[in-house]
Amino acid sequence: MKKLTLVLITVFIGQLIWAQQSKTITLEDCYQNAFENYPNFKQTELNNSIYELNIKNTKTNYYPTLNLNGQISWQSDVTKINIPAAAGFTAPEISKDWYKINFDVQQIIYDGGVTSGQKQLESTEREISNQEVQIELYQLKEKVNHLFFNVVFLKKNIEVLDILTQNLVASIKDAESAFENGMVLKSEVDKIRVEMIQVEQQIVEKESDIVSIIGALNELTKLNIQSADDLETPELTIANYSFINNRPEYLMLVKHQEKVSAAKNLTSSKRLPKFLAFGQAGYGRPGYDMLNNNFKDYYMIGARLNWNIWDWNKVKNEKQIFDIQNEIIDTKKQSYNQSLRADLFQRIQNISKYDKLLETDEAILELQSSIVKTALSQFNNGTITSTTYLIELNKLSNAKLNLEAHKLQLTFAKYQYITAIGNL
Repeated sequence: MKKLTLVLITVFIGQLIWAQQSKTITLEDCYQNAFENYPNFKQTELNNSIYELNIKNTKTNYYPTLNLNGQISWQSDVTKINIPAAAGFTAPEISKDWYKINFDVQQIIYDGGVTSGQKQLESTEREISNQEVQIELYQLKEKVNHLFFNVVFLKKNIEVLDILTQNLVASIKDAESAFENGMVLKSEVDKIRVEMIQVEQQIVEKESDIVSIIGALNELTKLNIQSADDLETPELTIANYSFINNRPEYLMLVKHQEKVSAAKNLTSSKRLPKFLAFGQAGYGRPGYDMLNNNFKDYYMIGARLNWNIWDWNKVKNEKQIFDIQNEIIDTKKQSYNQSLRADLFQRIQNISKYDKLLETDEAILELQSSIVKTALSQFNNGTITSTTYLIELNKLSNAKLNLEAHKLQLTFAKYQYITAIGNL
């Protein structure tokens, strides 16, 4: 019973490992893992931490400010009151050494919207920093796209070449039989063997390229991809091709405009009145009563108004500068959209091109397959040379390669399109 249980556990673990190893990896898996392993991906979290700390500091604008001030001084002269002695009153004599220690409190009541403006500006700064990370991640997606599709494309190439190799092996057997029957020369058989060796060389080259590209993809994703068979060929359907611009570079321009707007609003707050309450408590000599030469405690509370009623048009000029900066960004956005429209037109035409090519690929493949069958029969009967047969066989191979290539190129063109508009 124990042995049976052990066997079942072993089988279960083996199946589990096999299932994990045989799991296909999608393009989305590569994206996600590339992001998680990209060092700058953590920068977003760091940007958010900086933002939270800056907001905490900005909120302290509404907290009371507490200051403890001390002063010891000696002065060459003090206030004197000259009263004749006959008046029966002796004027106090004030000491020239003064001592003060004060505790000052100040509380903002209304700051004209400066604090809220600073918060908004901090928010736009964070969004710009995070958008810079998004631009890098988008560029990373493009790298993953090229690597992933190159591997899948090479894999399809090898599959076609494997079929060609099988055909060549069968052709060699038929040619050897024809040679033994005196139908063809030995050199004709050797030509087919040379062709097969050359195809095997192509397979070796493409397998080596796959290993190299997978190594680069593993470096970005840390997925430990073992072979091209681990990758799932992606499919994509585009519902419509209406113009839209979600590119992170374009959205960065939008974020900069938001920053300009926030800075302009903050500048406007400079002209608004500010109200604050204040208080002071202290101990020293003299206090508020300048004629009392004794150490004494004292205090004062009150309210204060600050209003810059004329700034020589400084704020007005600053707002005009922000308006000009906004117009500059608008022109950049227009230029970006113009360039993107031109690029999208080419990409849409590429998609249409591959759609049309695929319509004819199947017909070419079917016709060429029939031609190769006829050529093989003619070669075995000695009516054509191996060179003529190999030409037709290579045409068949090329037809299969073209079909597979156009399928992948169509999918890749669609991914390139959604990458260009920022919807990837």
